[in-house]
Amino acid sequence: MPLTNDEIAALTKDIAATNIPTIPELPAPPARTPSPQPSPTEAEAPDTIINIPESLREANTSSWAARNPTRAIIRPRTPPPRLTDAQKASQKIKRDQKLERTKHLHDAVAEYLNAQKMKIEALSRAHHVTPKHINDIIGSQTHYRTSRKSHLINALVHAKAKEMNTGSRYSLAELREMVAADPETKSLTREEKEGYIAALEEHREKKVVSVQANNLAAARDVVATTDRIVRELDDLRVRTGVYGTLFVVRGHINDTIQSAMHSTDNSEDFWEDVYEHPMADFLRQYEQWACTQNQSNINVLYTYRPRLTLFTVAVTGKKDIVMNYNSYETSVIKTYGVRLVGWPHGVKFTSPSNIGTVGDIRKLRDALKAHTCYWTVLSSAEVQAHVSELNTRRSAGEVVRKPRKKRSDAGLPRKRKDGSSAGRASKENHRPLKKAKKNPAQLQEGPKSAEYVESSGEEEGDE
Repeated sequence: MPLTNDEIAALTKDIAATNIPTIPELPAPPARTPSPQPSPTEAEAPDTIINIPESLREANTSSWAARNPTRAIIRPRTPPPRLTDAQKASQKIKRDQKLERTKHLHDAVAEYLNAQKMKIEALSRAHHVTPKHINDIIGSQTHYRTSRKSHLINALVHAKAKEMNTGSRYSLAELREMVAADPETKSLTREEKEGYIAALEEHREKKVVSVQANNLAAARDVVATTDRIVRELDDLRVRTGVYGTLFVVRGHINDTIQSAMHSTDNSEDFWEDVYEHPMADFLRQYEQWACTQNQSNINVLYTYRPRLTLFTVAVTGKKDIVMNYNSYETSVIKTYGVRLVGWPHGVKFTSPSNIGTVGDIRKLRDALKAHTCYWTVLSSAEVQAHVSELNTRRSAGEVVRKPRKKRSDAGLPRKRKDGSSAGRASKENHRPLKKAKKNPAQLQEGPKSAEYVESSGEEEGDE
């Protein structure tokens, strides 16, 4: 139970400051029935989920929430106010009392386990079975549980927290007391109860799929979740004997998440035995790959540029088709009878190699990936209508097709060279062809000459 002001003053009588403020009493909650539908005042109050405008998203990549403007954001918790010396002393006494109660509980549990062990041994001797068989019967119930359903009491506490914690913070125990003391919560209809439960389930679902508001909250979430996964892996190793390896790295260069790795038993030796590199090297390479994933034009370009020509190749059956952006209306639409629909708004219609910004490349990638930018086959009537439109535009003086680039000596007179002299000059100035070198092993061996050559008879007579 909480200490009184006299007890706190007795504990802090040695402190120099004598005017210690007393702990204020919490105001009594207003007697009203919580409603599943928020009032206008509650609708204006900030909820757990807040949104960031799209305009702030283009230039801000400082956190995971800033890079995902369309996702709901979990509002970070407000830190509690600093405690006074009297409150610190009161909490210290409470901690000591709790430790003492915990110690008594553990001693009682240990005594009970010893008595249970003796009882199990007596049962095993009486029924001629092993103690393990009795322990298996006692612990045969599975330890796996599905997710708990949302109960009405939790839904009412959630509604009371949204109502009372707008300006001040109440603890869970205080909120439960408020709900229990509210007489109007006892006379709720079935529809009202279902409304409270549905509101709680919606809040839980949003909290699971929402993003953290800043890098600090994201880092804390990663640490807490990683610790839980590590404990689960270690326990699973003990129960089933499986091997597991865990890598956790950040996904952006601006994130403050600390990379972590974990392996059960001696799984860490696998990387050195098979790949001859320590596990930490793979962690660094994994982090480098994750931070540079889809961050450059080259990756996006080589991944999605083939989609701009594969459909045309499939329709025409020609494999040598090249996308022509400069003469698209004549070289593609008129020639092959296909049209590209859904080009992203604000992105220049040109080759992806000529798009210089990552944002425009990603817009084109998202459109191709979502199939909002696609090829469609035109009918004969549509092709004829397109040709008629091109002719009308040409007659109006519009340049439909981009003209070819002129020669640098266009308009200058050029003399025709004589055929014979030109032929000789071409032969003289012609660069000799290079001869391919042959492998010595491929050279044909000719007949070998005799090692000793005998002299003729005439040469002997002259001598």
